[in-house]
Amino acid sequence: MMKNAVIALVSGAGLGAAAAAFVPGAYASSFWISALLLSVSVFILICAWRWGGGQKGLAAMMAAAFLVRLVFGIGISAVLPVYGYDNDEQNAGYLFTDAYRRDDEAWGLRLNPGSLWEVMRSEFDTDQYGGLLVLSGIVYRGISPDAHRPQLIVMLGAFFIALGLPFFWRASRALFDEKMARAAGWIYALYPDGILYGSSQLREPFMLGLFAIGFWAVCDWKNGARWKRLLGFGLAAAGMLLISSRIAVMALLALAVWFWVIHTSPRQKKLSWLGYAAIAGAGLALAGIFWVWLRESLSWDMTLAVQNSGWVAKLIEGRPRVFQMGFITIYGLLRPLLPAAIADPSNPIWKTIAIVRSAGWYALAPFLLYSPLALLRAQDRAERRRMLVMVITLLVWVLISSLRAGGDDWDNPRYRIAFLPWLALAAPWALAKARAARDAWLARLIAVEVVFLLFFTNWYFSRYFNWFGRLPFWTMVAWIVALSGLIVVGGLVWDARGWLARKFQKSK
Repeated sequence: MMKNAVIALVSGAGLGAAAAAFVPGAYASSFWISALLLSVSVFILICAWRWGGGQKGLAAMMAAAFLVRLVFGIGISAVLPVYGYDNDEQNAGYLFTDAYRRDDEAWGLRLNPGSLWEVMRSEFDTDQYGGLLVLSGIVYRGISPDAHRPQLIVMLGAFFIALGLPFFWRASRALFDEKMARAAGWIYALYPDGILYGSSQLREPFMLGLFAIGFWAVCDWKNGARWKRLLGFGLAAAGMLLISSRIAVMALLALAVWFWVIHTSPRQKKLSWLGYAAIAGAGLALAGIFWVWLRESLSWDMTLAVQNSGWVAKLIEGRPRVFQMGFITIYGLLRPLLPAAIADPSNPIWKTIAIVRSAGWYALAPFLLYSPLALLRAQDRAERRRMLVMVITLLVWVLISSLRAGGDDWDNPRYRIAFLPWLALAAPWALAKARAARDAWLARLIAVEVVFLLFFTNWYFSRYFNWFGRLPFWTMVAWIVALSGLIVVGGLVWDARGWLARKFQKSK
């Protein structure tokens, strides 16, 4: 314990000294405040790492998750006022308008003479639920009343993301093996949108870290003292509900179904069906509440998608409502669009961010698309049952995110990463199943994606730079569908040919 404390103090002092150069206020005060927060964070992370097993690979993941968000989050706050767009939030060093407004209101709470917890019962201009607003207010009132230091919330978010890793690691190892846990852990730590949203004063880093803790409690329920798992799950659930109750309800429902599936034997049919019926009933009730929220915001989000893109407006103008919803949903699934990010002659900082996060989504998407086929390749029945819950949850949630936020390049991916730990686990699992079965369908799905990207790259470059001849949009879509269909049908024919050849050999 003493060794951990010494390491934490030295690391916190070093990181605090570097961070203080970019934190507002007097350097000495900024140093002590940053060093205090970072030393406590590092100490807890070291203890969590040892509890998680103490592997070098886990330490590297946790360090990467923590430091990347610290460096990016604090660095971007210094760069945006100089090289970002000329608006209030970027002039103040914030990546997002939501973060700027909430954090500014939280800074004002330090002057509130009443209890900060009373704020939870108030109406908010910047925070739907109040949890993150109150947490930020506690930080500013408690350790930074002399100057507004938004970077402290970035430090806290980086800590929560990193704290989730040893729990996610243990859950992944319990389900599969260390190799799978390592791959999933690195995706969790370095997925571009996870870094982008996790390096700002937003709910995502807190929600993701807490979800990882809840996931461990559910997976590891039978492997130790249950009161510890119950305590971990309870704290994680309470934290998520305080920060974002609607997202938390969906996450907790998914974890409840997961718990039932992995801890109930398929042979306990009567008990299983009773449980499934109860969960289905709760799910329908929650779905009704969720649909009201979705319906209220859907029209507005569709309007924003049309306003933000003139060519989208032209393509869906005068079309039936169902067509418009379908188009915006598909458009949302493709966002952030990599060819558009590459071709768009925008601000260099935001262009770089757009390219990196788009590349991350398009690298992950084929594995998510392949995951239903991977279920057919799973030989173990228990594995297939639990992964069925994960795959369906992810596919439905990605679809809901696209329907809810449409073609918005910010809210859509932000909702999408609510289940980042499961996305991080499903991708290497799907790859492992494809390799084990020597299944060509993953490669075929990647080929379909390449066709899509090539056509849209040509379309965007011809649009912005007039480098190539541009096909009419629906003609281009027809070519993409035709070539993709050729890949799919060709794959089916090839597989049928192989199956017939094997049957013929056996008949001999």
